[in-house]
Formats: sequence, structure tokens, C-alpha cells
Amino acid sequence: MVTSAKLEYINRLINECLSEDGDALELKGKFIGDEGMEALVLSDKLEEVENLDLTKNSLTHKGAIMLAECDRLKKLKRLYIGDNNIGDQGTSAIANAEFCSNLAHLDLRFNSMGQEGGMAIAQSKKFKKLQVLIMQENQVGDDTLKTIAKSATFANLRKLNFYRTDISVKGVKVLAKSKALKQLKYLNIARNYLYLDTAKALSETKTLTNIQTLLMFDTGIGDEGVQVIMASESFAKLKTFRVT
Repeated sequence: MVTSAKLEYINRLINECLSEDGDALELKGKFIGDEGMEALVLSDKLEEVENLDLTKNSLTHKGAIMLAECDRLKKLKRLYIGDNNIGDQGTSAIANAEFCSNLAHLDLRFNSMGQEGGMAIAQSKKFKKLQVLIMQENQVGDDTLKTIAKSATFANLRKLNFYRTDISVKGVKVLAKSKALKQLKYLNIARNYLYLDTAKALSETKTLTNIQTLLMFDTGIGDEGVQVIMASESFAKLKTFRVT
């Protein structure tokens, strides 16, 4: 049950952090917690919000479930919910939220998510409008990457961030053959256990030919791997390639 004091505090916070036109609510670092989320989802002002930043708010799966069940977010297009602790259960709730059908941007970084949560996102059919997906620093693994790479639901993705997500060459090989992610322009697979065979697999892609930014720093591809990527005709549009 939401106390009157908590409701008053959250409403005051909304008034302070809501943009003038009412379409952006920037609550990053406000540490509202699950109790604050319980009050937040009651606000009618969410009905016009397109951009919602809940980064670093001490949220657990309980807060994520409340958010996912909120029926006031029909206009939401961009959700930033990184640096929390929503875990697999909270991520699974988000993956099934009605508002996901309109999302263009979803940032889930640093959320204690494992394969279960990653697969919930990957198997969801609600992300047909999604252009940016950030899974950074969640141990979602190869199966999550493979499933996304094979899913037509993610055909509009332009930016994919799998930085330090416990992926290997197995996942990247499937990604390199993806027919679904042809529009991808930005790919971050840095700080994973990737080696020369990963670079070779990427260099032979016939579908990821629109990539302009590729981040593979803190991997083990070595100088030979760098040369293989740079020499690949598949990466003719590459503008930024970061390996150190």
C-alpha cells in the first residue's frame, strides 16, 4: 500500500523531473526504489511520457513487475532501466509488457540478468519497432544472442550492445549469418572471450554489411583478427573499429 507521504514525494519528483511538454521523465539516480515505483505507476502524467529514464533507482524485480503492468505507458518509446537489480524475473516481466510494442530503445544494462532473462527478451514478439537494445554487463550468454539473431522480430535493430555478456564464438557465428539483423549499424561485443576465429566468422558475413561502428576491445582477436576485419569487403561501410 502506498503511503500518502510516498505519493506526495513521488508526485513532487515527477513535477520536478518532467519535461515542459510532458513527454520525457528523467528520474536517473533518484533511488526511488520499489516503493517509489508503486507510487509512480499511479500517476496520470505517465500517459504522455515517451522517454522514461529509471537508471540507477534501486529497483528489484518487484518494481519492474509494477512497471510492466502499468497501463499508462501507451506512448512510451524509450526506456532506460539500467543499473538496477531487476534480475531474470523483472526482465521477463518487461519482455511481456504491453508498452514494449512501441519501444524503439531499451536499455537493460547492469541488472543482474542471466540467460533466463536474456531469453525472455530474445523470444518476445513485442519488439518489432525496437531500434536500440542494450544488454551490457548481463550474463545472458550465447543462446540469447543466437535467438535474437534468428528472430524477425528484431529486424529494425540499428544498435546492439552485448558488451561483457558472456558470449563466445558460438553466438557470434550465428550472428554473422543473421538474415534478421541486416539493418544493424552499431555492434558492441567488447570484453567477451572472443578470439581470432570470431574475427574470421564476422569477416565472412554476407548480411551484416551495414555496420559502421564495431567495438571489440578487451577481447583476444589480436592483430591478425584486426587485419581480417579491416580487409573484409563485408565491412566496407565501417567507420569506427575499436579494439583497444
